[in-house]
Amino acid sequence: MRALENVVEQADKPNLDLTTGIGVALFIAGCGLSVGLIHLRGKTVTRLWSDIDIAHESLTGKAFSSLERLKSHIDGLLPDTGVDFDPLDVIADPSTVIKPAKVSIRLLRERHQVKREFWWLLRVCSILKYFVLSATIALGATTATYQFFFAEAWLWQLLLKVTGGLVLGSLIFGGTYATLVARVDGAIEKSKPVAADAGVVLR
Repeated sequence: MRALENVVEQADKPNLDLTTGIGVALFIAGCGLSVGLIHLRGKTVTRLWSDIDIAHESLTGKAFSSLERLKSHIDGLLPDTGVDFDPLDVIADPSTVIKPAKVSIRLLRERHQVKREFWWLLRVCSILKYFVLSATIALGATTATYQFFFAEAWLWQLLLKVTGGLVLGSLIFGGTYATLVARVDGAIEKSKPVAADAGVVLR
């Protein structure tokens, strides 16, 4: 009977060595990732700073050119100064202003967004670094508590929940970082002059 009880007890007891091994492996991976993220903000600035400035200036030039074309188009639609307005003499369709006006507005928005999204990207770099570092420390504490104080279930379970929350936050900010990088890179590419940017055709 005693032997049977020992078998049941061993079956109910978790494999601490396996769980601890997984925890240690994840902790080491987290340490490596944390070290890599320490300089993420600096590397992002080095890689994108000059491109962002160039993109901002390029979009500024495109926006002014578009506004100039829009102004010329509007001037061509308006009657001469000092001449009374006569609806019967109106030939030009004023609705043709809509398309070039939308182009100008889009360029102005892109000009404003490119730097704003870059600064948000830098903020996310810093936040992501601290989330990953905190998650790594919490994981190490959880693993140690699970290994050496398994009987204190409330303690390692609490630490496990904290670790899970920090990991979730790291994933969220990691996804945000990837999204912002894609948006900033896309804005830089769109700001580059192409043959189609020679002018906006006004009809």
